[in-house]
Amino acid sequence: MPLLSPKARIALKLFTPQRRRPDPRHTLPEADRNLAGRTVVFTGGTDGIGRVAVGMLHAMGAHVVVLGRSAEKGAVLVRELTARGGPGSVRFEACDLASLTSVRDCADRILASCDRIDALVNCAGVNAMTDRPSADGFQMNWAVNYLAPVLLTRLLLDRLRASAPARIVNLSTDTLYLERLDLDAIEGTPGLPAKDSYAASKLALEMASIDLARELDGSGVTVNLQHPGYIRSNLLRNLRGAERVMQGVMRVMASPTEVGADRIVRQVASSKLDGVTGILIAEDDPRPFHGDAQDPATRERIRRLTDGLLAPWLGEDETLRGLAVAGKLAG
Repeated sequence: MPLLSPKARIALKLFTPQRRRPDPRHTLPEADRNLAGRTVVFTGGTDGIGRVAVGMLHAMGAHVVVLGRSAEKGAVLVRELTARGGPGSVRFEACDLASLTSVRDCADRILASCDRIDALVNCAGVNAMTDRPSADGFQMNWAVNYLAPVLLTRLLLDRLRASAPARIVNLSTDTLYLERLDLDAIEGTPGLPAKDSYAASKLALEMASIDLARELDGSGVTVNLQHPGYIRSNLLRNLRGAERVMQGVMRVMASPTEVGADRIVRQVASSKLDGVTGILIAEDDPRPFHGDAQDPATRERIRRLTDGLLAPWLGEDETLRGLAVAGKLAG
């Protein structure tokens, strides 16, 4: 039996100095650094580790379509990367992940302008400590961290299939912080429950990633999760009162954004991951999924709930396809 519970281990890590530079053992070889001709759709790329990762992909020659809520931040990013020069290109698309209609409209624009999508990186995330719901009435963490990336992925999935080999990379967290999902509370709350919603939303995304990897097996499209580790970010910006001391602790103890960005970029570009699907990489190494995510019955309950919640933003064919897949995976 471990000496420390998962919660205790995670809490202790917050006060432990983390890696200051990317691990040189995992440095990408030069052959993997040429992304010319590849299109990467990237959410959350105007801030934090996402912004650094977008800069790295741009320098490697990729055409990066950056999705973000702030047009001002997007314009600044495009100007900076364009001025920097290099083989890559970048375009910004306004997309508010707290609005599923905004996600749907953005996906339509991407499909109209991108003949191929070689990678989709669902990097954007929020740890909202507020009762204010999303534009569609969902608890904010559930909306941004789970429903929005699942919807975006479904809407772009046919283009990813047509572009195979292609990759889907979903950003996760240390979901072991949550002992189990309270499925009864989730199914019984119209706007989804607020308790432990950050970890719960990421665990639900873990479940969706496992199912999608199985659905796409053999298609040339891989689906993997990346927990980038304890990285300096704006996720704690909503803390109030005495809890705000954690922002200062993060600045001292957490890894710089370059470490997290390097881990994301490796998921997109590393040839070691060619054909590898349905895994979780925690920092630099594979890790088993949360116990709830390994349970088919739990995944099925989340999947059926999700199909119902997203139905208004999915076309009829896509909704029916999702239900058919649910039945296939359950069987």
